[in-house]
Amino acid sequence: MNSLVIYGSRYGNTQKIAYAIAAGLRAWGAVDVLAAENAQDIRLHSYDLVVVGGPTEGHGITKAMVDYVDRIGESFPGVNAAAFDTRLTWPKWMSGSAASDMAKRLERFGARLVAQPASFLVTGKPPALEPGELERAEGWARSLAAKVGAATPVTR
Repeated sequence: MNSLVIYGSRYGNTQKIAYAIAAGLRAWGAVDVLAAENAQDIRLHSYDLVVVGGPTEGHGITKAMVDYVDRIGESFPGVNAAAFDTRLTWPKWMSGSAASDMAKRLERFGARLVAQPASFLVTGKPPALEPGELERAEGWARSLAAKVGAATPVTR
């Protein structure tokens, strides 16, 4: 299985989560990890799974991630996809969720969502990942791979 993780990150937390997701997917095959600004001409249909994420700011997706997804949106029809974010530890109704907004946007562009959007939690100023979030991201990624239908993990 070939996977792609695309992320936007302001403080580095979302980037760390993106790499943890990649680590969870690697047991099932090759994984590319790209910052959104480096993923402009990517061919999404060459991947079995595309995971997109960014930080939650202002109760939703950052403008940079909205612009990125809108720019490549026509590439999403039929693509297996999932969305993630980093957000404050507050209840979702208080913090909002970039992942939920991203998932809706991906669906509108025709992506096939393989899982509910996932949020990974940060706290403090500047924000830092809560303990255990990297491990949780790896586990979430393994569940994504299973849902896409990877029969057997690649043995190395």
